[in-house]
Amino acid sequence: MYIICLLCIYVAASSAQAHIILPDSTQITSDPDSLDMLPPAVPSPQVPKQASPPDSINPITSISSWRIDPRTGDHIPAVMDTLLFNFQHRTLPDSYSVAMGFLGPLGSPSISKLFLDREETDNFVFNNAYSPYLADPTKQVFLNTRVPYARLNYQSGGGDQTKEERFLAELSMNFGKNLNVGLEGDIISSKGYYNSQAVKSNNWKLYSSYVTDRIELHAFLNSGSITNFENGGITDDNFIREPDSVDQSFTSQTIPVKFTKTWNKIKNNQIYVSGRYNLGYTVPTTDTLRSKEFVPVASVVFTSHYKQQYRRFLSYDTAAVAVNGVPMQRIDTFYNNRFYKGAVDDSVRFSSFKNTVALSLREGFRDWVKFGLTAFLEYDLRQYSMIDSTSSGRRFSHRENAVTIGGVLSKQQGENFLFNIRADMGVLGANLGEFMASGTIETGFEIAGKRTTLTAEAYLKNLRPKYLQEHYHSKYYWWDKEWGDTRRVYAGGKLFIPFTNTTFHLGVENIQNYIYFDRDRNITQENGSVQILSARVDQNLHLGVFHWDNQLVYQTSSNEEVIPVPLLSVYSNMYLKTKIVNELTLQFGVDAHYHTSYYAPGYEPALLQFYNQREKQVGNYPIATIYANMHLKQTRFFVMYYNAASTIWKPREYFSLPGYPVNPSIIKLGVSVNLHN
Repeated sequence: MYIICLLCIYVAASSAQAHIILPDSTQITSDPDSLDMLPPAVPSPQVPKQASPPDSINPITSISSWRIDPRTGDHIPAVMDTLLFNFQHRTLPDSYSVAMGFLGPLGSPSISKLFLDREETDNFVFNNAYSPYLADPTKQVFLNTRVPYARLNYQSGGGDQTKEERFLAELSMNFGKNLNVGLEGDIISSKGYYNSQAVKSNNWKLYSSYVTDRIELHAFLNSGSITNFENGGITDDNFIREPDSVDQSFTSQTIPVKFTKTWNKIKNNQIYVSGRYNLGYTVPTTDTLRSKEFVPVASVVFTSHYKQQYRRFLSYDTAAVAVNGVPMQRIDTFYNNRFYKGAVDDSVRFSSFKNTVALSLREGFRDWVKFGLTAFLEYDLRQYSMIDSTSSGRRFSHRENAVTIGGVLSKQQGENFLFNIRADMGVLGANLGEFMASGTIETGFEIAGKRTTLTAEAYLKNLRPKYLQEHYHSKYYWWDKEWGDTRRVYAGGKLFIPFTNTTFHLGVENIQNYIYFDRDRNITQENGSVQILSARVDQNLHLGVFHWDNQLVYQTSSNEEVIPVPLLSVYSNMYLKTKIVNELTLQFGVDAHYHTSYYAPGYEPALLQFYNQREKQVGNYPIATIYANMHLKQTRFFVMYYNAASTIWKPREYFSLPGYPVNPSIIKLGVSVNLHN
């Protein structure tokens, strides 16, 4: 019904001018190195024009890009995927954080080892492990383009038995100057370098926007699935650390693992629509292209977001074995409890239908109106389904409602003082008593013509436990508990110094009643408080064609049993950047991720969660890559030698998580083509 209504509105609004805008051959530039095929378009007042970074493959001035706030419908400037340098690094799982933990293959479950980089626990808790690969309205970049735009990305590495591939394609075009429709597909296929470790992921997105002075409509449809074959980790670390000590010949795929024929599967389907009607007035303008300009005063906003999510843990590793005279299946030997008989087949279903109404007073419609103000009311209907009985396999459903009120106070115009303050509170239903308030303040000043910026940020949260944190039923884990609210208080800031190209980050957080999985993989709650201190320095140096970019993060936790973190994490990238000829740009260098040794989180496939193990330390080893990254006209391409340090650095300690080494040294290739004509 939403799709039909939305299409009817689009057709009615654009019927007078619904045609594909094709490029005018008389306006195409003759510059062979230019990617600006058309002169800049005049942006709509409601569509922010985002300046491209200096190292962008192409400003693409005929395209506007933005994201939206899922509750208020506000436009947030966004940069398209056009960055010229370090393209090869963004194709790796390591790129999502300075220190990242993952199972090895692209698309596998992952967790940031920087605690302040981790997202809040999702209502569907199984999504957190796949967060970098999941689509969401908050991540979607909407476009408005004068000419059809297409983007094709492909990367590949490994041989026939271990090949890792990712293909991403996007097509976006306008029908008239206001209506845009885009389609994007993202496919990952990783066979894995270790036994029973393949990953298959399919993610499809359809997005659209219709933007005029008074009406702003956005739609986002997504269907995605990830199937991750689980092996529980390798059984003996010496196959990686000291391969010469192993008295047998082997390859990475023949290293013994805990179990086989076992996998996790995640499905995510969602529909999001946002409608915004702007109230305002028109004023004369001196612009020769438009005689009048619309000034928005207030807005009425309605958003609706429906999600349908599913997780299944299934195993055919059912060979009969006996432990102390007790018959069981092979995979059962790795778990202490078995709450039902037969093969493992656990599943959880979740759906959410969230509707939000908002009223907004727009910033700047009068000189004395120095800020914008938005108030919203949100209703969320959630439903869960899982196993009910340990004997019959029956299922039960749980339904809950959540009503939230909140507001946003912001100032985003000007240069010397900007702020954004948000607060919301649960007033009815499952989130009664939940409260979140956050704020960001930014100021800047000129020194010798260069702008130095100082940003302060803070939040205060009182979070109700998620339903799946209190109730979960499966073959190996079964609990029904009542947890207290988690309280989080954070304060931090950021300073950017343009003269030295240095950015300092400092933050401290206090967490009370933190919910986590302990060393026995049981969910528990820390009644006391844990403090996390994080200090980060980003320093970029260059001399002529030589560049050296560094990110250094210091962390400390007051209770490593509850929140373990590496003391020091580093990403360093040393490279040469130059033009070989006028049409070919080359970046050649070596980069590495490194962190000090610590008790990194363990991974439990049956829970699809990370837990605080205290048996093995991971770290003190560089995951290094030698690469060449090139740009030719509208094309970027790279070749890299991943995990290069393992060929000379012994003992080999390239474990990302306990029992899970990263891929051995391999050659990877990739190409990206942007077409906008």
